[in-house]
Amino acid sequence: MTRGARLDHPPGLAARLLARLAARMFPLPQTRPRPEELRRVLVVRPDDRVGNALLTIPLALALRDALPGARIDLLLARRRAAVAEGLAGIRVLPFEKTDAFRHPLRFLRFLRALRRTAYDAVVDAAHWHAFSLTSALLSRLAARRWLVGADRGVTGFYSHAEPPPPPDMREREAKLLLLRGLGLLEVPAPALQTTLGLLHAAWADEVTRGAAGFAALNPGARKADHRWPAERFAALARALRDRGVPSLVTWGPGEEDLARAIAEGSGGAASVAPPTDLARLAALFRRAALVVTNDTGPMHLAAACGAPVLALLHASEGVRWVHPGPRFAALVAPGVPEALAAAERLLDRAVSAAEPARR
Repeated sequence: MTRGARLDHPPGLAARLLARLAARMFPLPQTRPRPEELRRVLVVRPDDRVGNALLTIPLALALRDALPGARIDLLLARRRAAVAEGLAGIRVLPFEKTDAFRHPLRFLRFLRALRRTAYDAVVDAAHWHAFSLTSALLSRLAARRWLVGADRGVTGFYSHAEPPPPPDMREREAKLLLLRGLGLLEVPAPALQTTLGLLHAAWADEVTRGAAGFAALNPGARKADHRWPAERFAALARALRDRGVPSLVTWGPGEEDLARAIAEGSGGAASVAPPTDLARLAALFRRAALVVTNDTGPMHLAAACGAPVLALLHASEGVRWVHPGPRFAALVAPGVPEALAAAERLLDRAVSAAEPARR
C-alpha cells in the first residue's frame, strides 16, 4: 500500500485558507521548548467517536508519565469526555461544538479560557490520515509556544508535523509518534484504560444476577459492513452454551431488533441486555468472562475495561485498530468454528478484568 493510498483526500481550499488565517492570527515561536520547560500540555481530540476518544487516552497518559511535573489536559467531545474522567493525572476539558451556534456566548467563553491557559505545547491528536479543521483550529488557538500534529497537507501550520506511521503499526502506538515533536523519544505505550463502569457495578451485578461467567455479544456497528452476520452471533451463542457459557446481547441506539433477532435465533442460549449508556455498558463488560464484538467503539471500551475481547474484523485493514496482549484476539471475517476456537482460548486463560491503576 502506498503512502498516498493510506490517506484521505487532503484538506480543501477553504480549510487551508482558514488554517493559514489562524496561523497568522496566533503566531508561535520557532524554537521548540525543552521537555523540562513544558508545564502545561494540551491534547486535542474533539470528534464524537467513542473509539477515537478512548484511543487518545494512552497518549495523554504517556505525556503524564514522561512529564511528571506538568499539567496534562485532554480536550474531548462533551458526549465522550466521561471515558477519560477520573484517570489520575489527567484533566478533561469537555468541548461542545454545537455551542458555536446554539450558545455562542458560552462557546466564546470556552475559547477565551482555552487561550488564556497559555499551554506550552499542544498536541493535535486527530486522525493522522484525515485533516480535522475543528481539531486544528482549537489546537492553534490554545498553543502559545509549540504545536504538534500529523502531516496532512497544511504547510507551516504545525511547529512539528509528524509524517504518517509505518503501514503495520497499530493505532495506539502510531498516536504516540506525535511525542517526537516534543522531543520525547521511545516513550512506553501505557495501557488503554477507563474508569467507566466502576460506579455501576451494583447495577451490573443485579442485571446479571451476580453471574460473571457470561459472554457479552455486541453485534452492532455504526457501519453495516462492519457487522458480523446475526446468524453467526446466534450460532456462536449456541456453541458457547454447550461449553457452559451463557450469552448476553448488548445493543445501542437502533440495534434492539438486531439483539432480539440474535437472542431468538440462539434457542435460549442468549438473552437481551437492558438499555445501556456507555457507563452501564462498561459495567457489563467488566463482569463478562468474554466480550465478542465487531470493529466498533465498544471493542475499544471492552479492552479499556480489561475484559477478554474477541474482535471480529470485516477486513484486514482493521488490524491497525486492535490491541496488544493475551486478553485480546482479532479475526478477519471468521466462520463460527474459527470464532469459537478463539473464544475458547480466551476463556481458558481469562482472569478477572483489570482495573485502572490508581495514583
